[in-house]
Amino acid sequence: MIVLNQSEQPMSYVVSKSGGVAFESGEDRARIIVSANDSCGRYSLLEWTVAANELPVGEQREYGSHLHHRCEETFLIQSGSLEFLIGDEVATLSAGDFARVPPGVRHGYQNVSGEPVVMLVTFTPGGIEELFLKYRSDQPEIKGAGFVSDATRYHGSEFGLPYP
Repeated sequence: MIVLNQSEQPMSYVVSKSGGVAFESGEDRARIIVSANDSCGRYSLLEWTVAANELPVGEQREYGSHLHHRCEETFLIQSGSLEFLIGDEVATLSAGDFARVPPGVRHGYQNVSGEPVVMLVTFTPGGIEELFLKYRSDQPEIKGAGFVSDATRYHGSEFGLPYP
């Protein structure tokens, strides 16, 4: 794949459906289709498959609530459905639904459908995807501060935010 030319402007290229950089994050699978390096830092694009999870009726939802002060995040559901927290509201998103999360807005999701959910995720500007690769779960453990610490330090992220 050709990424940059002499003037450091992004160049055109095609990524096949089996291309990009694949990795695992816990039980989820993902691949980076466009990295910040590919787009001169403008954005990154990931395909993220959220593992199936059936939540018994009445069990407390845990959305992995977090926010990013330095980037916008978008989600386009390709298949399946999940519960999506944005601000103080929870919506069910299904194939074709889209969510835009501006910087500083709490968000998270939980798959309670019993089936995998595939979504396209963007970060604008890009860069945080490098932490997913650094701390991926399909490789030997990496020494370092950890994903949460690095995301907080380098991307202005906050984690473990309470859900009312």
